[in-house]
Amino acid sequence: MKGNSDHIKLVKNKTNAQPGWKRAFRFLCKLVTVVVIVLLLKEGEQFFRINSITVEGSMEVSAAELAEVGGINKGRSIFLINEDTITGKIKEEFPSISSVQIKRTLPDQVLVKIDRREPVAYIVTADGYWLIDSGVVPYENIDEPDEDYLQITGISGELVVPGIALNCTLRREILQKFFSNWNKKDRFQIEKLDFSESYNLIAYTADNLEIWLGNAKNMQQKMELVELSLPYISEDLEGARIDVRSGKRLVVSSAAVLEKREVDP
Repeated sequence: MKGNSDHIKLVKNKTNAQPGWKRAFRFLCKLVTVVVIVLLLKEGEQFFRINSITVEGSMEVSAAELAEVGGINKGRSIFLINEDTITGKIKEEFPSISSVQIKRTLPDQVLVKIDRREPVAYIVTADGYWLIDSGVVPYENIDEPDEDYLQITGISGELVVPGIALNCTLRREILQKFFSNWNKKDRFQIEKLDFSESYNLIAYTADNLEIWLGNAKNMQQKMELVELSLPYISEDLEGARIDVRSGKRLVVSSAAVLEKREVDP
């Protein structure tokens, strides 16, 4: 106890022994530091204010429109903008935009980079024709059907919400698998898809051949099977049907006639 008391007394005496001018000098240094930090923050906040907003990407929307929708206001601190909030607002207002990137360039520039959805088909509903991308996201209603894209029937308009992937998990997964494995330039020519049954995707070729693709499982294998078999099927395809739902074998309806070379190539 005596040792501790002596130590406390020694430290106390040492502190009290410091000259008053030193204590005053230290206090003044701390005060000056605080004042300098406050001034820097104030001046910096004035310096880093948004002055320029530019847009990069193929979209018929002006920088002013995007800035207004996203809440990117000139004069606002460049550090206070929230990328997630801006992205959400822009994509909600413009469903045809698939992605948004916000890039700050100090001291006062903001770049908005956007990507537009690429149409692959349109869904026929009572409300019109909805363009969709390969992710099966409806985003634009058109007045007339476009022959450049596949026609999809059998999907209720209640499942179609602009900017949101098709509101039917089973149909959405099947279509996503289909589009990831099909390219109209390389694969067999398909003009129409029917999805009246959510568990069975039916495709129709330009020659009115009916192809049962079934669910999303083994979609690539199914399409390869159809592609390899088509050259051996007679051109007289009235009412013909090909069934590859199993993914392992191809079944041809009696209405389709197999050419002799399929048996003996």
